[in-house]
Formats: sequence, structure tokens, C-alpha cells
Amino acid sequence: MFKLSMAVTLLICSFFVSGQDSIQEINDVSNQIKRELNKTNDSINRPSSITSGINITKDITHILFFLSMATIGILSYRQAKKTVFSPIKTEIFKCQLQSFEEVIAHFQNKSEMNLIDDMDMRSVVDVNCFELFYSYVQTFFDGEMEIDEAYIKEKRKMSKGGIMSAEFAAENLQVIGPDNQKNKVAKSSKAGANDPALKLAQWNDRKYGMIQFTAKYKEAVDEIERYQNSPLLPSGLKVLLQDYSKLMHEALTAVGEAMEEAGKQMPVNYPNRDSLIGFGDSWLSNIYNKKRPKLEPKALEILDYINKYLGIDSLAIENT
Repeated sequence: MFKLSMAVTLLICSFFVSGQDSIQEINDVSNQIKRELNKTNDSINRPSSITSGINITKDITHILFFLSMATIGILSYRQAKKTVFSPIKTEIFKCQLQSFEEVIAHFQNKSEMNLIDDMDMRSVVDVNCFELFYSYVQTFFDGEMEIDEAYIKEKRKMSKGGIMSAEFAAENLQVIGPDNQKNKVAKSSKAGANDPALKLAQWNDRKYGMIQFTAKYKEAVDEIERYQNSPLLPSGLKVLLQDYSKLMHEALTAVGEAMEEAGKQMPVNYPNRDSLIGFGDSWLSNIYNKKRPKLEPKALEILDYINKYLGIDSLAIENT
């Protein structure tokens, strides 16, 4: 600014002193003034560039600060997961291991017959075999022979419940009411027929109704259902346990199928009262064993699933 003022002052003095400056001289002075103005503008703009650089540096500093705070927050959360949540996970895993141990203990080192005995199927066959025998005597030898009442009570005491098929219930159970009285009379008349040929035909055409089961069978079924309802066991294992539960039900319904088949053979094997003295359930058990489902393959599948889930084999290899 000082140089610009000096240039203007010299221009004015020169004009007044000589009074005869040419236009060229004026132009020269004008150009010099322009150059001084440009220099002045450059000096004015230079502080603005410095201010802009300072602002950019400040913004970068703020960004780096917030990034560092976010990084610290993430690292702190990860550390908190290890220190705070890890004990909770450990306790849950301990409870899960206990549930696995219960399932393993139920199936480990058990043969087909062991699994059958767990459901008390020998007793289930026995009590149903007695009901078949009792029904056969009542149908063909009513009044000719009697079964000891104490023996009847002893056998029926073994039963803690029963199931029947929907087909049998629909065919044999009716709602009591005025509209059903005629049907009840007709069935009673049919059941009371004394014709031996008619009795035999009705016997061979009969469907096995109520399938009795024991308290031990019910406990075995409840135990598998308890495993299925556990929130600690994985869903894949629950599916396998559900399949095993279906096999248990099929094992019970197979008793009814076996008794139905055996019933058709009884008039041939036990045609008279004397032949009934040697009545036994071993041949009925053989029929049942042919009809019942196999339990051991599914039990081994359950154990194999647990083995893979826990990685037991891989842990054994690492420890060797």
C-alpha cells in the first residue's frame, strides 16, 4: 500500500511540474500502478489461504479423534464380552452338559432287548396276553371254567392305563342316548348269540381294543418327552428324540396287532378246556417281536449326534 501511494503521488507531482507529460508517460505510470495493485492483492489473499489450511487441519483432527473413540468403544465391548458374558456362557454350557449326560445314560451301551426292558414291554405283553386269555374263556367257555379272582386282580393291577385305535373306538364306542338304544339292543343280542359257529366267526372278526400299559412304560415315555422339552438341548437332537418317541408308541400299538393275530390262532391251538391249562405267552411274545419296530438303530443315531455335536472324537484325537 505504501508503494502504491508513492506511485500516485509521483504521478501527480510530475503532471504539475512539467505540465507537458506525454500520454505515453501517463500510460507507463498507469501500468506501474496496476502492477502495484496486483502485488497488493496477492499480499491480501495470502492470509486467506493460510486460514483455509488451518480449517482443513482442524477437521482432519476431529475425524481422527472420533474414529479413535469408536475404536476404543468397540475394543472395550469385546473385552466386556470376554469378562462379563463368558461366565454366563460357561454356566449355560455346564447345564447343557448335564442334560446331554442324562440322554447318554439312557441309551449308552444298551442292546435292543435292554431298550425293550426299559419300556417294560415284557410286562406289557403279559398283561395284554392275560386280557386275551380272559376274553377267550368268557367267549367260548363261559360257565365251564373259572379263573381265580385273585389272579385276575393281580394281573389287572399291573395295568396303569391303556390306548385304543380310532377305528376301534368309532366302531365300538357310542354316545349313550335315546337315539342309540336300538343299536345297543341289537349289539347285545348279537353278542349273546349261543351258536358256536357264530361265536367263532365273531371272534375271528374281532379287532383288539384296549392296549394296556404299565407304570414303567409310562415313566419311560415321560422321560423321553422331558428330554424333548428341554430348552438346553439342540433342535437336531430333539427331532431324533421325537422319532424315538414315535417308535415307543409303535412298540405299544404292535402289542395290539400281535394279540389280534394270536387271537385268530387260539381256536386252533386251544380248542377245548383241557388245552387251556397249558396256556402260555411265549408264542405271543414271538409274534410281538416280529411286529414291533427296532429301537437300537435310532438309539445309536442319537448317541452319534451327541458325539458329533460335542466333538468328542476330535477331543480324544487331540489328547493322544
